[in-house]
Parts: sequence; C-alpha cells; structure tokens
Amino acid sequence: MVFVPLQAQDTSNLNTDLVLSWEEFYKQIIDYHPIARQAWLLDELAQQELRLARGEFDPKAQLDYNRKEFKNSTYYNLWDSKLKIPLWVGEVEVGYEQNHGVFLNPENSIADPSGQGAIGIAIPIGQGLVIDSRRATLRQAQYFQDIARADQIKEINKLLITAAKDYWTWYFTQQEYLLLDVAYRLARQRFDAVKLNIQLGELAPIDSVDAKTLFQDRNIAKKQAEVRLQNARIQISNYLWGDNDIPLILAEGIVSESFEDRVAVQQQPSLDDLIAFANENHPEIIKSIFKLRQIAVEEKLQRFNLLPRIDVKYNLLRSINSVDESTNFNFQNNYKFGVNFEFPIFLRKERGKLQIVRIKQSQAEFGLQQTRLTIQNDIQAAYNEFLNLIEIIVLQAEVTNNYRILRDAEIRKYINGESSLFIINLRETKLIESEVKLEKEKADYQKAYLMLYWTAGQPLWQDIP
Repeated sequence: MVFVPLQAQDTSNLNTDLVLSWEEFYKQIIDYHPIARQAWLLDELAQQELRLARGEFDPKAQLDYNRKEFKNSTYYNLWDSKLKIPLWVGEVEVGYEQNHGVFLNPENSIADPSGQGAIGIAIPIGQGLVIDSRRATLRQAQYFQDIARADQIKEINKLLITAAKDYWTWYFTQQEYLLLDVAYRLARQRFDAVKLNIQLGELAPIDSVDAKTLFQDRNIAKKQAEVRLQNARIQISNYLWGDNDIPLILAEGIVSESFEDRVAVQQQPSLDDLIAFANENHPEIIKSIFKLRQIAVEEKLQRFNLLPRIDVKYNLLRSINSVDESTNFNFQNNYKFGVNFEFPIFLRKERGKLQIVRIKQSQAEFGLQQTRLTIQNDIQAAYNEFLNLIEIIVLQAEVTNNYRILRDAEIRKYINGESSLFIINLRETKLIESEVKLEKEKADYQKAYLMLYWTAGQPLWQDIP
C-alpha cells in the first residue's frame, strides 16, 4: 500500500521495490486534493452562470388581481393574466382580462362579462433590435465558460508545478541520504580497521584520530540528510488525500521514481512548438482573449444604445363568448396598438458609457499584447535554463567520474604503500560531494522540464511527451 492514513511513522528506511511514480503522484492529487477538486467546480459554476443568463428567455406567467368592496357595492374587480414568451428579438404575449364594477375606469371596461382574450407581440425597432442586455448577458456567459476552463487549468497547473518541485526535492534528498549513508559506512569500516591495526601494533594510536574525525563528520552529515529526507516526505504528504477528505502520508519505505526511469520516457521539447502552443492555449492568453470578446459584446450593446428607443406593440383582441363575431380574428378592428418612443437629447450618459467600454477594450488589448510577449520570453528563459542543465549534467557526470578515478587510483597506491589514508579520505570526500551535486542537478533538470511546459500553459496532468 503506497499511502496510509496520517500518523507518526519512521521514514528513514528506503525500499526501492516500492516506487511512487510522478504519474501516480499527480493522479492522486488530481482526484483527491481539495484545491484540485475546488478547481473542477469552476466548470459547474460556468454552466450555472450560463443557465442564469438563459433564464432571461424563460416564459413568464403573470397575474394581477384587484378587488374593492364598499357599502355592499363592488367598486371594481380587475383580473389581468398574461403569459409572456421572450423571443430573440421582442416577446410574444398571450393574455386574458376580465373587469367589472360600479366605479370601473372606462379604460378597463370590457363589453363581454366573460372577459377578453388577447395575443400580441412587442418588437423594438430601434434600440434593442440588434442587441439588448439579455442577449449581451447570454453571450458573455457563453464566453465565461471558456474563461472558467482557462482558470481551471491555471489553478490545477499551479498546484501541480508546486507538487512537482517538492517531488523532485524528495528525490534529491533520497539520493543524498543514500550517498551519505554509503560514505558513513565506508568511514566506519576504515575507522574499525585502523583500531584493529593499532591493537596489532602496526599503527600508532595517533593514526586513529584522522579516521575517527572523518567517521564523526560523516555521521553528522548523514543525520542531517536523514532529517532533510523526513521533512521532504512530510512535504510530499501535504498533497496526498484519499476518499472522504482523509489526509494521507507515504507508507514507510516508499521511494520516488528514479531520474533514469523518468528521463527514459521524456522527449526533447521544441521551443517553436511550445511558443505556438502557448499562443493558442495558454490560460492567461485564453482568458484575455475571451475577456476581450466579453468587452466587445458590451461595446456593441453600448453602441446600439445610442439609437432611440422605439417599441412597437400590437395585440389582437377577442371576446371570449361573443356570438356576434366571426370565428376569425379581425386584424383591422379588434386590436390594441401602441408605440413607445424615448431618446435623450444630448446622449451624454450613453456616449460616456460607450467611451468607458472602449477605453477598457484598449486596455485589454494592450494587456493581451504584453501577456503574449511576457509568456514568450518566459518560455525562452525556461528553455535556456533547461538546455543549460543538460550541459551541466553531462559535465558534472564527467567530473564525478574523474573524482572516482582519482579515488580508486589513490586506493591502489595506498595498497602499494605509496599513499596515505588521509589522501584517500580527501579524494573520497570530493567524490561524494560531486555525486551529491550531480543528483541535485538531475532533480533541477526534472523541475526545469516540467516548468518549461508549465510556462507554456500545457496542462501538467495530460500526457507530456
């Protein structure tokens, strides 16, 4: 079992048979980490925003009923019910009206006591014909879905790149601990051998001081590395969650994936491909593009708001139980027609709103240009660092191999009586330092590799070549 419920554990023992690969690690994060689960909700939020905008086109039933009785007289009894069906432009209205009473307003009088039905349409022919606030809100909500997906990628990628850095720091602390543990055991063996030779009279007691000092130094270094490893494992456990929001910790003996296994499945990234991908898919660029489209919708709305408001309404009327009317509607006789006209003379409010939107539009366009340039330069910088690390690892591997050759040669000279234990220890210390540095460069390489794709905006939970 790779993960166990959170509790105190001894994490100093390493078992290379139990490996937590990078893919397994990030999949655990994607499935269960609270921040990842929170980010997945952005899709649902965008869908509900779209539903909210579409709600403006829902049919609406209305009823207005008023009645007044005073001194045994019905002053008025007013019943007005309607069903309004919004269209892309205007709306259709179906209604029923029944009014009677002693003091009824003549405007509300209906000849047929059974009531009067009506069906009509309202159409804007000026402001609101091409676009209105309902259609603008709907279009902006549709763009908000793309913005939400970009935010989703951004938030999860931010979590994963932080996890990746901690994962490869964990890899390095493992390798550092193993190297220092080997160095410690070699120093102890030599110290024990020196003590035995002193007992046999082949060496003077003073000869044990150097061996003991080296043994103690390496013991201290090993203990410090062990603490760093334990802390790195704790840091990794911060990303591990299970079902029912239960925090987990690495089981004892679990190790990270090796550098060699990871690099074997990786391909050399192409700078041109990364820049091309970023220009089309980077979350920040996607957000800026769709925010610009939202602003464009608002600009169009404010531009058409400069037109006069002219609403034309036509309702065809029919008495419910009238026996003297034809069964066909009479479009020239039984109808109600109206026109509403409104136009501010100076248009200062409308022109001000339009200019504010256009200023925001210009600001967003400048921001998009800067975002593209910044991302492109960031990719270039990350790519340069990545290539530099490849060269450094090659050089560091050569340096390490040279130190190993010198150490081994010194051991052969010692066997032949031509060297001393002090020089061997010196050569070996340099070798260990070089090996630790090489592992550090390997960890930095993996961080830089993932950082390169993160900089380009590629989702890190997808398969990266």
